[in-house]
Amino acid sequence: MTGRSANAATFRVGDWTAEPAANRLVCAGREVKVEPKVMRVLSYLVERHGEVVTRHDPEAHVWAGMIVTDDAVTNTVIKLRKALGDNARDPRYIETIAKAGYRLIADTAGIAASTDEGAAYAADTGRDVTGPQRQSLSWSKVLILGLLVLLGVWVFWITAAPPLPEPHAAGPNPDKPVIAVLPFENPSADPEQNYFSDGITEDLITDLSKIAGLRVVARNSSFAYRGSTEPEQQIGAELHARYILNGSVRRDKERLRINVRLTDARDGSNRWAERYDRRISDIFHLQDEITNRVVGALQVELSTGDRARLTRDYATSIEAYDLFLRGLEHFGRRSSDDTVLAKEYFEQAIAIEPDFARAYAGLALTYTANLVNGWGTTLQQSLAKAESLTSKAKQLDDRVPQVYFVSGLVEMYRRNYAAALDDLARAIELKPSYADAHALLAWVLHFAGRPQEGLAAMQRAIDLNPRVPTTYWLVQGALYYELGENAEATRVLQLAVQNNPSYQLVRMFLAAAYAADQNLEEAAWQIEEIRTLDPDFTLGDVERGAPIRDPRYKQRLLRDLERAGLSR
Repeated sequence: MTGRSANAATFRVGDWTAEPAANRLVCAGREVKVEPKVMRVLSYLVERHGEVVTRHDPEAHVWAGMIVTDDAVTNTVIKLRKALGDNARDPRYIETIAKAGYRLIADTAGIAASTDEGAAYAADTGRDVTGPQRQSLSWSKVLILGLLVLLGVWVFWITAAPPLPEPHAAGPNPDKPVIAVLPFENPSADPEQNYFSDGITEDLITDLSKIAGLRVVARNSSFAYRGSTEPEQQIGAELHARYILNGSVRRDKERLRINVRLTDARDGSNRWAERYDRRISDIFHLQDEITNRVVGALQVELSTGDRARLTRDYATSIEAYDLFLRGLEHFGRRSSDDTVLAKEYFEQAIAIEPDFARAYAGLALTYTANLVNGWGTTLQQSLAKAESLTSKAKQLDDRVPQVYFVSGLVEMYRRNYAAALDDLARAIELKPSYADAHALLAWVLHFAGRPQEGLAAMQRAIDLNPRVPTTYWLVQGALYYELGENAEATRVLQLAVQNNPSYQLVRMFLAAAYAADQNLEEAAWQIEEIRTLDPDFTLGDVERGAPIRDPRYKQRLLRDLERAGLSR
């Protein structure tokens, strides 16, 4: 079957007839409504009938142009199996190939286009089909997952993707130069050195983000252009950035060669360029020199506060710094095994340099990952360990903004709203262009009952991170719902669902917003999708776990979810 027939016309898969235009499956008079992404994955598998399809293949084709979490494909296949009545252990349709991917094994055939492909969706009566179920997640874990996705800028939590439409997109503040630092290339023949060039880029983004007179595009947005051949003028326009900083990093034994170029994206002209050939031991001074040369080229005046924020502690050894960068690289892969490796690298860095505050912060992140995913230690043990590590990092160096971000996250989980807001205010003071700190601030303000302030913080985050991650839309949609602006809430949350259909917390708020807007049919559909993701999720989970300060808002949320069909 060709790709065209799978995507444009009705086709048969085993006992089922698939109607892509209507996003439904029909078998023996029974109709099952599926999401567009589920149908596209089925079509993609049909196009490659009998072939092993890796998880990354659908990400590149079905989710092209979107930021998704690593489990998006897995959860979509779960939904597809449930709709088809398939069983992962004894498959008749989709076979899982260990450590490789999936393979469609059912017979397929193209048939004549259906005469009612454009008709309205039929009622979904296929929800009683058997299939694999995800292990139930408590509300606490779902909530913390939503919070931790906000770590993307610093810890590589969010994968890069092409630009997405953003709600109420705002241009940058014209009073400040806006700069995007694209990922520096690794020109060596060793791809294992990518972690080092990425780490140097990340540090430059962090250092420039500390300058109050600059606006720096978030790492998530700028790293989306890795290897891009697009003109810098186009990149600048898409990122709302006038200036582009890019270059390359080559590490050769004890030598470090860096090429760097600053471009005016309006006309593509060079503002400054330099080549450096230094000893590896000069890396920290070299980073400072590049930062200062960029600031000088842009004619940005450094305030006393800027100079204090840029002051660097040079006690860290090169070996410890290298281990730290390796730890960040593994942590960014978001798997249990890689998180264990990241933990080991951070611990090795601390063993070499006991006063390395950033390594303590990195180690704290591994425990928050354990907390979210249920890896290793218990939730309370992970939370206590993360809190202890952030406390230690603050004692060692109170100028590391990421430490306050993680600390704010921990305080949010403990429902210490004032402490969380203080920590995030400190993170933003240290790093004014810290997009994710603005976004987490908005999330805390949502639960603390200050939605208008939350929307302002969320808009600042979006301005700094033009390629809007799904979680930003979640927070913005929840804030609109809290304010009773249900139409705007549903619009924003629909974007989030399209971007990541397996994000349970997004669907929960979308169901509530639909119910509040008297659209009970769509609200019920969202609850059905939640049940597919987590069959044991109940209203009681929300009631027990939602860290909402205002009891009236909490009761409204519970009432709307109950009207949508979420049972106790």
